[in-house]
Amino acid sequence: MKMITDEKINFKSLEEKTFKEMMKLGREIIQYELRTLDKLILDYRDKEVFSPKDFQPTTIKTKLGEIPITRRRYKMVIDGETKCIYLLDEFLQINDFGLYSQSIVEMVAREITKKSYRETAKTISEDTENTISHTAVRNIVLKLGKRIKNIEEEKIKLYEEGKIEGSKDTEYIFCEHDGIYIKKQKAKHHKGKKKAKIKKFKRNKTKKKKHGIEIKIAVIHEGKKPRYANDFKLKNKTIVGTISAAKELKRIEDATIGTKYKEYKIRNIIINGDGADWTGNIVEGAKEIFQLDMAHIQKKIYIAVSNEEYLKRMQQIVYTEKPEDIFSLIYNYKVELEADKKDEEIKKVEELEEYLRNNKEGIKRYQYKLGYKEEQLKEIEQEMPSLGSEESHMYCVCRDRMKKNRTSWCPEGAEAILKVIMSRMNETLEDILSHRAEEKIKEELAQRIAEPIKVKKVKQEKMIYAGKYEVASNFTGSTKQYVIDLLRDKKCSELMLIN
Repeated sequence: MKMITDEKINFKSLEEKTFKEMMKLGREIIQYELRTLDKLILDYRDKEVFSPKDFQPTTIKTKLGEIPITRRRYKMVIDGETKCIYLLDEFLQINDFGLYSQSIVEMVAREITKKSYRETAKTISEDTENTISHTAVRNIVLKLGKRIKNIEEEKIKLYEEGKIEGSKDTEYIFCEHDGIYIKKQKAKHHKGKKKAKIKKFKRNKTKKKKHGIEIKIAVIHEGKKPRYANDFKLKNKTIVGTISAAKELKRIEDATIGTKYKEYKIRNIIINGDGADWTGNIVEGAKEIFQLDMAHIQKKIYIAVSNEEYLKRMQQIVYTEKPEDIFSLIYNYKVELEADKKDEEIKKVEELEEYLRNNKEGIKRYQYKLGYKEEQLKEIEQEMPSLGSEESHMYCVCRDRMKKNRTSWCPEGAEAILKVIMSRMNETLEDILSHRAEEKIKEELAQRIAEPIKVKKVKQEKMIYAGKYEVASNFTGSTKQYVIDLLRDKKCSELMLIN
């Protein structure tokens, strides 16, 4: 069979050629639509405020590639100062991320949760025919993280002022806390400058502070619901977190609950933690119940106890209504170890005992604290579930991306990417990019705070004063003359009523 052409053709080359042609056509359509919109804005603008100045070129980076456009610039006067503005940019909200389209920002947010800045830039450049650097990707993440944090802080402020509140009804809320350390970037020293001397203190050797940034997260949910046969997932899950102090996480957590649920309907908030100091210290409210995470209890027991009989009994007793009986078992086990002179194992058991005593109030399962019995636990599994999902969520949120690959972080970058990852997992990213999140806050404020009643001002007519003889006409005889003398050269506004 005679070939039509000598050029080698396969389906992949045909597909790529068609794809590029379609992208080119799409860019041309968008250019035409933008020119049309710019003309409509010119025709329907407020002509008293905005006056055309000139045309300025720019390039919008989109999923279809780079689209060069030329749009009008307008002059406006604010408080006597002349400023320039691009009404097309404001109308389409295309200047939030340096003229990167919302689709590109969403791609960055999706890719950055698994890849580095460089790998994300490479992926986007290959998939969209855009030229984007890893620095541009980082700037997008920083700006997006800052916007998420600003919206979060605004909600916290309004919640603490009592201006917004939740609308959902529920009796129990579950908060699962966890924290990890990630590597912190070292400070860069410029050449020619002496390094600052660091004084080393020998005090408190036993309590060495880990070098790095601690990420703290809270997984907030309403319990469990069936996913498929013999499997469950968390109900109405929300993940929040920060690299700041534990008190800041508590503020975010309280605001998240308070702006989602009716607080007066909540009977108890169950807080599950691994025993770190901050997980128990932030338990403040009368409705809050702290529970030590069972997975961490079992892990500590498994590491410390080598005797199979004691190991089995200790692992079982912490599930019962009297978990404090474990301290009697630990005492007996220590006596046997001392008799056998196993000093290393004694040290491990003492560490286990110290861990449990420091979290003594949280060893007992929250179900028992609420009055349920052991035989009822299976019946209430969905409404009162066993907790311990924070470890897997910590892995999904940030351990895989921010710790596993040995990346080092600055505080600003760590906070930004943490907020972006959580926003994607909470499915709120689109609302934030499209400004719907701010609009929802404004709508709720409008419903809670009524607009002040505007009173129409009426011009006051000239005050008319009664003459002294008109007032005195109500009297007779000497009293009349006395009133006339009293009111001589006086106005009614100058008189006082005397009882």
